[in-house]
Amino acid sequence: MKPITIHTRCFPAKGFHAITLFPVIFYRDGRLTPREVRHETVHLWQQATLLVVPFYVLYLLFRLVGLLRYRDSDRAYREIPFERSAYLLEQREGLTRKAMAFGWVRCLAG
Repeated sequence: MKPITIHTRCFPAKGFHAITLFPVIFYRDGRLTPREVRHETVHLWQQATLLVVPFYVLYLLFRLVGLLRYRDSDRAYREIPFERSAYLLEQREGLTRKAMAFGWVRCLAG
């Protein structure tokens, strides 16, 4: 699955360079690096595997739990299993679909 990329001037919000809303990667401020493309492609596979809506429900739940647990927005974001997996996998080339789709499950335990 090759992502569709769209450059915008105001989305995503400041502080973020790219966001994946199945099946599109929106980015701002310049170009996407190969590492950013891998990161966002991992999210694309996560979303597709979970049939999109459950991904967003889980993502928001993980975020809320993280905010309550850590009382720190950045840490809460970084501790979301989907993000932890994407940050680990973005460093690798030649990712498998299985790793991209299900790698986040290994990040559940903490």
